[in-house]
Amino acid sequence: MSRDLALTDRYLEKIGRVLEPADVSEFTHVFTTGVYAPRPVFFSAAEIDQLTRDLETLRGALYRLPQLLFDGDIAAFASANGMEKAQIRAIERSSAAVSNSPTSMGRADLYSDGSGFRLMEFNMGSTIGWDSGDICRGTLADPEFSRFAAEEGLQYVDTAAEQVRTIRHEMGLAPDARPVIALTEWPSNLEEMRAYMSALAKLWTAHGLDAHLCHAGQLERRDGKLWLEDQPIDIVYRYFMMEDLLDDNADAVLEPLLGALEDGEVRMFTSLESELYGSKASLAMLSDRTHRHLFSDEELDVIDRLLPWTSSVTSGRVILDDGSEGSLLDHALANQHELILKPTLLHGGQGVVPGWSPEVTPEDWRRLLLDALDGPYVLQRRIHAIPEPFPEPDGGVRPWVVNWGVILMASGYGGLLTRCAPADGEIEVLNLGRGALLGSGFHVGPIPRP
Repeated sequence: MSRDLALTDRYLEKIGRVLEPADVSEFTHVFTTGVYAPRPVFFSAAEIDQLTRDLETLRGALYRLPQLLFDGDIAAFASANGMEKAQIRAIERSSAAVSNSPTSMGRADLYSDGSGFRLMEFNMGSTIGWDSGDICRGTLADPEFSRFAAEEGLQYVDTAAEQVRTIRHEMGLAPDARPVIALTEWPSNLEEMRAYMSALAKLWTAHGLDAHLCHAGQLERRDGKLWLEDQPIDIVYRYFMMEDLLDDNADAVLEPLLGALEDGEVRMFTSLESELYGSKASLAMLSDRTHRHLFSDEELDVIDRLLPWTSSVTSGRVILDDGSEGSLLDHALANQHELILKPTLLHGGQGVVPGWSPEVTPEDWRRLLLDALDGPYVLQRRIHAIPEPFPEPDGGVRPWVVNWGVILMASGYGGLLTRCAPADGEIEVLNLGRGALLGSGFHVGPIPRP
């Protein structure tokens, strides 16, 4: 489905100026410098409906990978995702003790290439949180845009409310329950994340959760419970990531939590296993043409439409994106400007190398590929994103590229987090750390809630 820009055209005709949120909460402010994308983006009702159904189908296919490819052996699945022994042990213990595995919470990062949306990444689990509705509320504070939104029937999803709804649903909580939640980072990351997580804890408290900020090393077991200082914990909300478990002291830091999970003394949202389904290696398993017989016709249709060709970086022969069999290295060297190299599990654009970057010479590309061979890396076909018109401060229009972060929750579509940058700029991978600007998204009409 190609993008319908009729609503965008009407926005530019009727408003046609830079429009940033008039005010945002502390939660949003800690992640930005107060500069946002020059306008909101828009989904039609048909686009939202199609994308939600497609992404839920793709998520279901990802969640079936351990059974389809590894006879249900989660350790083998983790190993195929590039996990090391310490990480695999923690995944096995966590998965056996966490009842909400896998989760419905995720965020798909997509680009529009003219023929439809194409998936870059699909992040799964508790580390995707963002109150995308906050920027929408701030944008609606502009009277002119508020009138435009009413005329067009524009709405947005309160992502924070849907996130809390998902936690309650997957933890089996009553609507009026007020559990004590430990919002838990890794010790080495807490200071960097403190402002963001403190704001998140306040936001959740306003939604009826008693949230407390901590790092994993502060959790203790005693008297048949898991404690944060003098507070018994009902639920650990995991904000640390698999890469953190490579620290030398990871086993000692995690032992109280894992032991409490195994003995039913606490619950955790979400399991460590959930990150496996959001890895680039799992996308390569979906893309692998030798696996096509394992998926339903509906799953294959979605895989073909959404997922660019993606392959693990292997020294062996692979099925290439034209259906032929050949050497991955030879193919990658010959098609440098159409491929991007990614580590399977790092986040925030870490280690990502676009082959088309003017800074990457053919010699650099060859060296990077040789270093990555048979390691935790994938190659993915480049997505040629079609820019959209954004207003300029002087009244003109400039083409911008949009990274569409479509959020899924237990109730389906859970909001939109966009990262945007000028198409003629120097940002090749759109994320906030590289200078992309955060934006908001509205859709036409109500979203049906199951």
